[in-house]
Amino acid sequence: MTALPTARLLRSSGAAAGLGAAVALLVIGGLGAALPREPAQLVANVGVLVLALGGGLGCLRGALRTAGRIRRGWLALAIACWSWGAGQAVWTLYEEVLRVASPYPSLADVGFLGFAVAAFTGLVCLAPPGAGPGTWRRVLDALIVGCAIGLLAWVIALESIISGAGGSPLTAAVSIAYPLADVVLLTVTVLTVAQTRDDPLRWGLLGAGVVAMAASDTAFAYQVAEGTYLTGTIVEWGWRFAFCLFGVAGMFVRRTQAVPDPMPVPGLGSRGATSAGMLPYLPLTAAVVGVGIRSMSGHGLGIVVMLLVVVLVLLVLLRQYVTVLENQQLTRTVEQREVQLHHLAFHDGLTGLANRALFLDRLGHALDLAARSPQPVSVAFIDLDGFKAVNDTLGHAAGDVLLVQVADRLHAALRASDTLARLGGDEFAVLVEQGADPRRVANRLLEAMQEPFHVAERTIAMSASIGVATQEPQPIGATEAGAGAARAGVLLHRADVAMYAVKTAGKGEVGTHSVAADTPGRHAADRSRPLHGAFASALEHGEVQAHYQPVVDPVTGRIAALEALARWTHEGVEIPPATFVPICESLGLSEQLTALMLEQSCAQLARWNAGTGHRRLRVAVNVNPMEFSDTAMPDRIAHLLDVNGLGPGQLALEMTEIALNNRPDTALDVMARLRALGVRLALDDFGTGYSTLSRLARTPVDTVKIDQFFVAHIDHDEQQRQFLRGLLDLTRHLRLRSVAEGVERPGQLHELRHQGCDLVQGHLLGRPATAAQLTPLVLADGPVLPQHLLASTPATATPAPLGVSGFAS
Repeated sequence: MTALPTARLLRSSGAAAGLGAAVALLVIGGLGAALPREPAQLVANVGVLVLALGGGLGCLRGALRTAGRIRRGWLALAIACWSWGAGQAVWTLYEEVLRVASPYPSLADVGFLGFAVAAFTGLVCLAPPGAGPGTWRRVLDALIVGCAIGLLAWVIALESIISGAGGSPLTAAVSIAYPLADVVLLTVTVLTVAQTRDDPLRWGLLGAGVVAMAASDTAFAYQVAEGTYLTGTIVEWGWRFAFCLFGVAGMFVRRTQAVPDPMPVPGLGSRGATSAGMLPYLPLTAAVVGVGIRSMSGHGLGIVVMLLVVVLVLLVLLRQYVTVLENQQLTRTVEQREVQLHHLAFHDGLTGLANRALFLDRLGHALDLAARSPQPVSVAFIDLDGFKAVNDTLGHAAGDVLLVQVADRLHAALRASDTLARLGGDEFAVLVEQGADPRRVANRLLEAMQEPFHVAERTIAMSASIGVATQEPQPIGATEAGAGAARAGVLLHRADVAMYAVKTAGKGEVGTHSVAADTPGRHAADRSRPLHGAFASALEHGEVQAHYQPVVDPVTGRIAALEALARWTHEGVEIPPATFVPICESLGLSEQLTALMLEQSCAQLARWNAGTGHRRLRVAVNVNPMEFSDTAMPDRIAHLLDVNGLGPGQLALEMTEIALNNRPDTALDVMARLRALGVRLALDDFGTGYSTLSRLARTPVDTVKIDQFFVAHIDHDEQQRQFLRGLLDLTRHLRLRSVAEGVERPGQLHELRHQGCDLVQGHLLGRPATAAQLTPLVLADGPVLPQHLLASTPATATPAPLGVSGFAS
């Protein structure tokens, strides 16, 4: 909002300064032309003194509007102008007050030459710092530009100045100091303009000022050496223009914050690099033209000219050599980056394995080769069992570590000729060639997965489901040449279908896809199934334990509810729920698992009630959707509530949207009876199922849990943020309480609080823990969030509609 007015003010102040400088030049020039000699000399002396002071004030304004290195540069330029002005004041004192010709050299020359020292410091500070591989090129450019400008200065004036300086060494030294100082300033200016494209107006004004100053200094030194200099002549116009340009440049400086010194500029683009490479040759061209004109006029070149020409030739040759080296280095860098890009395009960034594109390419080539020399080609499609639970429990970083370990384990179990690829997520694929038995390869992979993994100081047991599909040998010529790429996707899809058949049947095994029947066939792996019996025994003896994850009010930071999660440890190894829950379902033990979780959770909630002295806390238990078809479930839960003395609404049952589609009439009747008992009903993974809005509106649920998929990127993805806002608006219109899952970052918590989400759950608020670990936190009955994550005011959350109750009412 303020950038445009600031820019306009800056342009207006700079334009006003430029207009004032133009008026001052016209006034001084007009008076000098109209007045007699002595008054005109006074106007000239005082006028250039005033312009020097004004130029310094403009540079001082630029210093006050900047910081760091840039401020020091403008301050040095202001000092340079005032140093020159001090010298001019001494000169004016001699001519106008003492009425004598200013001696040469004198104290005035100290001020004049001080300008060159301070201006050099200022230009160096204003120039972008040079660093990196181009340093030698910049040094050579500086030498070329300096020698070229020096040669041009020697040909035009320097030789004449030295020869006419008389016998005094001091006079000769001061005479040549002016043009030599200007050579240095011009060199810095040319190199800076060649190396930067920042603020072209500033450098255009400063560069023009340096050129104007150099022209007047050279003419002044030449006329002084010849004894022909007079105050108020055309020689002084260069000084006048220079100070006006310096002052105007300072007036155009923008105000900046106090920031550190600028970092080195990494380099120019192709167009900027071309200009930077050509600009140092402009002074060289001018020097060559000057030497040529001198030679054609009949004057001898002299030893100094010849020496400078030889040095310039050597510097140019060395500069070209450095350019060739830089081009070679650039070519090597481009080639290396092309190799890196090619690798990134065909390999997985996390595991380093081949990705889907490279796998399909190799599979297509293998199928083409098999068409010319008949041999089977097989694909094994691997999907990890329970990987999502690892991400949900330990976080995505731990999940990535586990994927890398799995990739290493799988790769070690394969032959060098087999291709292992990560297709995405927790899916892998293996290309089996050279007639190897794919079933045997798949069983080796399953055996490799048996040893537990160690991630985030936890021991995790992982299994995998593998689907195998084989392209049997075809008679030579039966398959069209080059058709492998088209058939590769089909073969991979067949293996994928076989893998999903294994997932449905119980996981942790190998399935094959039969082309003849076009259906996958399931084959048991060459290993026993000890987990099934062990889990049944653990469930019977109550060894499956409930852990609890806090559900928190995002405004107050206090625990509103706890979700009970089943956890099972077998032989010292924690088995992921995604592994033992399918086992539970395949054994028909889902109701027994739910009953155990309800019994443990209600008993623990009763103990927490006694410890806190109130019954505001709730516990939520996940229920298999099929159980809502059991008409006896409400009576069992009523007995459980009565035995533990739980208050109305202290128990919540979580179900997925499948429950709404499974015998809806019976399920709705069971849900209504549960609600009559005061039991809360929560719809889990809201937004990922297939229930219709009309059915949701007629279902007696009071809470919806928004799946973590809709929360994952709300702190930096505007589209997902808008979608979440729509979901929350929908829940409010349906008079439902909302709970957001998967909150892992403060930004997610802030956005959910801002959008008025009622409750939040995730690793940022608390990971699943045992009842003993959570009891001190529950009994403290205070915020579980650190102070900096708490809302500044409760008004930041949108209140729920009146009459709505859920996890926290």
